[in-house]
Amino acid sequence: MEDLKQAYELLGLEEGAAREDVEKRYFLLIRRARSSKQRVESDAEADLSSSAPNLEDVNHAYKLILAAEDQKTQEAFNETAYGKYKKMAGSAEKVDHFFSYYKFHLLGAIAVILILVFGIKAYVDHRHEQAELAKLPPADVTVSFFGDYISDQGSYPSSDDIEPMQNKLLAQFPEWKRVVVFMTYVPSEMKSQQDSALLQKSMLDLITNKPDIYILDKVNFMKLAMDGGLLPLDDKLQALDKNKLMKTATKDNPSEEHVYGYDITASPLFKDLPIHGKEYIAGVRFDTKKLDSALHLIEKYAAAK
Repeated sequence: MEDLKQAYELLGLEEGAAREDVEKRYFLLIRRARSSKQRVESDAEADLSSSAPNLEDVNHAYKLILAAEDQKTQEAFNETAYGKYKKMAGSAEKVDHFFSYYKFHLLGAIAVILILVFGIKAYVDHRHEQAELAKLPPADVTVSFFGDYISDQGSYPSSDDIEPMQNKLLAQFPEWKRVVVFMTYVPSEMKSQQDSALLQKSMLDLITNKPDIYILDKVNFMKLAMDGGLLPLDDKLQALDKNKLMKTATKDNPSEEHVYGYDITASPLFKDLPIHGKEYIAGVRFDTKKLDSALHLIEKYAAAK
């Protein structure tokens, strides 16, 4: 059985028979071949010449016919899909097959390349930022506005608000060369998933940022002071209005109150800053390295009329 015509003849079909007929004939011959084999094995004198085609020949013929039909189907598909490319049809088919087979490999490679590109860019940007910061004079003080505060645009403070805030604050203290500012919005109520996300971000900022002085609303002042995040100021603000001293006890020592902040809400200097809130309470971080500058800021805001 060397060609397709012989394969059809072995199955007892006309060349080009429908696939359904090929399959029916194939399974019929398989059953006959098996029955014939069983009879031969049980009767040694059986006439082998009258047996049905053997299994190997039937299988080979069936596979040959199916392969030919699959080839015709593929050629018809290629004609529909790539016929428009005419002489370039073969090349177009190869390219299509290449991308179909390797698409996941390509997507993975592209993803890796993008990760590398963005990673390198982030690294370069970080190095550039560090180099630019190294050119600046050291900060005279670092201030964190942490609480229910909004920007001039009525939105949550963002990175775009940092530089204007630093410039405005530095203008109020001409004796300083540089001020660093952090601005973190802390929702006063949980009304949505966004509020929950903002609260989580504020906790991350609280851990990451290490300012010399905090400007807080009352709720966050109490939390930070009770958690031991603020420096006791009992002997540092004696010259200021005692009615505006903010006292509380820490969780570690609940029986003893100390001064941990000063209420500067009424200071007119806030009118010059691009931030808005109901309360402004100043507290000094427990491990500040710029205590004198932090106290100077509090005293100036407290004395402003």
